Amino acid sequence: MVCFSVLLPTTVSATTLSNEQLCTAGLALAIDKQPRGINTKGLAGKQILLALKDGNNDWDYRCHVNRSSKTIKLEARESRLNDAYLKQAIRYDVSNKARSVEVKMKRRNGGFKSEKYQARQLKS
Repeated sequence: MVCFSVLLPTTVSATTLSNEQLCTAGLALAIDKQPRGINTKGLAGKQILLALKDGNNDWDYRCHVNRSSKTIKLEARESRLNDAYLKQAIRYDVSNKARSVEVKMKRRNGGFKSEKYQARQLKS
């Protein structure tokens, strides 16, 4: 009697974080807020509309995610908030089988700042 044992590799299909979750993480880092204080308000083409949870029913920020370069771009609705700091590309890196994301950007006074968020923190 001959027995064969075959080991087949199993692939785990990890889900990715949504563009809305990535935008929430990027905005939270840029304006020093917790993700739970940010709502997704809708879509405008490929851009995601975000608002702070302050009772306002309109959007405050537009966001665009470029998955090929792993960057997030933000634009505030109020032009006075649109400075070079906010308009810079925010880099992101998804890790832990899409359970977390680290976002990084330059500080106003030099250097870099970064924050790591869990996927559950980024639910709208």
